[in-house]
Amino acid sequence: MTDEIGHARLAVKVGERLGAARPRYDSSPVRRRLAGLPDLQQRALALLLVEVAMGETISMALFRAGRRAAIEPLTHAALHRIVADEVQHQRLGWSLLTDWWPRLTEDRRQAMQDEARRGLAAMEQQIAVPALRRLESNEPFDPAWAALGVLAPEARVEAFYGAVEGMVVPRLTRLGLDGGGAWRDRYRDQNGMRAF
Repeated sequence: MTDEIGHARLAVKVGERLGAARPRYDSSPVRRRLAGLPDLQQRALALLLVEVAMGETISMALFRAGRRAAIEPLTHAALHRIVADEVQHQRLGWSLLTDWWPRLTEDRRQAMQDEARRGLAAMEQQIAVPALRRLESNEPFDPAWAALGVLAPEARVEAFYGAVEGMVVPRLTRLGLDGGGAWRDRYRDQNGMRAF
């Protein structure tokens, strides 16, 4: 958590030096999701799975893509530092899940499957869908933003889906979950109906 707060502060400082407005933060989607989980252990496992293991893996891929495009020295250095942390965070998440997995009951494992499915849908809605909408509307993207490490919509989409399909789904499967099923069924509720 300390690293993530540091990343937010670093991003604000870099943004301020480059003339950007202060960002707004909204933790309500995570709070709402966690409020629906039955107990403290399930909440901790959900955070570990979605925010740390899956989320940091996707975040690592997005920051790497931004760093590759960034040529402005300040943003490149900031992205380099963040990527290094994200690599460690996602490794820690998957490692802790692997350690915990044998101790989980079948009910907890099923809850983790459901959490992976819901988490993938939420991340797609937050990360990829806005970029896809920009592409569909043919909204222009100034290449000067890429030089600062801001991902063009097509790069954002490519990094997101590449991370999910190339890293997250296989790691879920290695853990013991049905990674492909979680991705395929991400918009189904528990009754088999489409959630969106």
